[in-house]
Amino acid sequence: MFSNSHKQAGTLERGSNPIEARSAYLVLVANFVPTSLLLILLWYSSVSVYVFWIIFILMGLFSLFVVSAAWRRAQFQYRSLLSLIDGIATGDYTFRGKSGSGGAFGELIDTINGLASTLQRQRAKSEEDRLFVSKIVDQIDVAILAWDNQKIIRMANPAALDLFCLKSIEKEALPSSLIFATEMTAGETLVRELSIDEHRERYRIHLERFITDGNENYLIFITNISSILRVEEKRAWQSLVRVLSHEINNSLAPLKSFSETLVTQVMKREDNEELKQELVQGLTIIAKRADSLTTFVQRYHQIARLPLPVRKPTDLAVLANRIAQLFPSANVTASAQTVYAYVDEAQMEQVLINLVKNGIEACSGCPVVNISWRVEEEMVVLQIKDNGGGIQNFDNIFTPYYSTKSSGSGIGLALCRQIVEAHEGSIAIENRVESVGCVVSIRLPVAVDSV
Repeated sequence: MFSNSHKQAGTLERGSNPIEARSAYLVLVANFVPTSLLLILLWYSSVSVYVFWIIFILMGLFSLFVVSAAWRRAQFQYRSLLSLIDGIATGDYTFRGKSGSGGAFGELIDTINGLASTLQRQRAKSEEDRLFVSKIVDQIDVAILAWDNQKIIRMANPAALDLFCLKSIEKEALPSSLIFATEMTAGETLVRELSIDEHRERYRIHLERFITDGNENYLIFITNISSILRVEEKRAWQSLVRVLSHEINNSLAPLKSFSETLVTQVMKREDNEELKQELVQGLTIIAKRADSLTTFVQRYHQIARLPLPVRKPTDLAVLANRIAQLFPSANVTASAQTVYAYVDEAQMEQVLINLVKNGIEACSGCPVVNISWRVEEEMVVLQIKDNGGGIQNFDNIFTPYYSTKSSGSGIGLALCRQIVEAHEGSIAIENRVESVGCVVSIRLPVAVDSV
């Protein structure tokens, strides 16, 4: 009856089936009537008693055989049908019934076969869609996290695992930095600043609710918008700097040249010494100021045209100790641990000089700056700690041209972040917990083969 013979006998014993019994009864009745008529005819035909009993026994055996065969046939069909339906119910759609019997039962088998084929195609498509969505979820840079009512993580994509430094989600509780999300309503979206593993970034957070096996679960989407905002911000001020640099330089160069020419003419033609000195002094101030503004614009222009880093394995111990020697008047120390980072040595040297200089200038007394690092998986975490007064406002510390120092240019930290991010790294600044001062943490790719 079925193409898979090991399923033909069926495995579910259900007891007597009324339909099977009725089929056997009908066969028994169908055989009883002609048998009875034949025996009555033989009885009144004065046949031998021995012949009568022989025929009686043979007809009885024949009737029992027919009834038994009908019972077994009906039982075989229904149990085979049960096996087919049971396979569909348990998700096995590979079994098919032989539909060559025709009739109503054949039509039933054809219908069940069609149902199994439809379900098999739908499951195949569903599996393809699931794999497709899974690939997207795994590759997307949006952190996706799901948890239940007990705040136990049930699902996390690689971006979420990396963001919250999780190796697995087995019995992992919801990170403390996301506890606030349990108070959000389904469908709510907000922008919030999160501090995760020494990094403070702004994230777009969206929460959804779904039901699984009757239990309520929560799904959160976390998108880092700081990098997006920084890219757009960087493009805006780079365009602004290029335009302003061009216009200002075009004005300052002839202004300086014209001032110097006027000084020469005044020195030749003016006889009044007092007036001559005043004019020369004023024109000299104009020329010097034009020259200073040109230098000022050039300094700002360098951040707008930073070249791509030429990276190679660089020994941080050698680099950091070389930087420490540039500040003999301050107590600058560096670790001696040999670790190679995959960086542009010249650009990273500029980053360390800026950060060490900032740490020294932040201290009003005896400055102490320490440079250290450690390896975390495939990244080097480089830290610069100082004993200054710390940072009171973190809102604009990386904003270009913004500075809290009276003589600051506002490009130091912005340049540092641009260099670090060009190295596929990140930079974060926090106030120190164990003492006064602040700590700058830089994550950079480690040169694995060179460690």
